[in-house]
Formats: sequence, structure tokens, C-alpha cells
Amino acid sequence: MQTAKVLRGRVKDAHTIELDEPVSSVETEVEVIVRPVGPATAAPLSETLSSEEWRKVFHAWVESHDRTVPIPSAESLRREGIYEDRW
Repeated sequence: MQTAKVLRGRVKDAHTIELDEPVSSVETEVEVIVRPVGPATAAPLSETLSSEEWRKVFHAWVESHDRTVPIPSAESLRREGIYEDRW
């Protein structure tokens, strides 16, 4: 059975890859696929924008919603209203 493991690192030269973690007990030939990767996760906007920029982005998001959609009634948001078939 073939298994795959993703290893991350940096290409040093045409024949060398510096891995972030050591490889243990590989007893067969391996295939190496090299592709660029970006950061694992982007930083939240709240950490990258100033307070004023964050306020503008947030208010623009709020204003982008359709105000003609009716607000659900309090009764429809109760558990019995959401899971009718379970009661």
C-alpha cells in the first residue's frame, strides 16, 4: 500500500531541499513534487488594518446586505422551529 506524506521545506539549489522536519524510516524510492506555497493562513483584517480602516470595511460589509429580507420571528428561531421533525 502506498502512503503519502507532505513535507515542507525550501529549495537550496538544483539538488538540495532543506526540510522543515527530518524524515524518518523511508526505505524505498520517493517522488518529490516541488511547488510554491503561500502562508498557511492569512492574517485577519482586524490585525492588518488600522481601527479606522477596519470600521470602514465593516460598515461597507453591513451596508452590502439586502434590507428587504424579512427578519425571522423569535418563535422561528427556537429549537422547535429549527428542528421541527425532531420534536
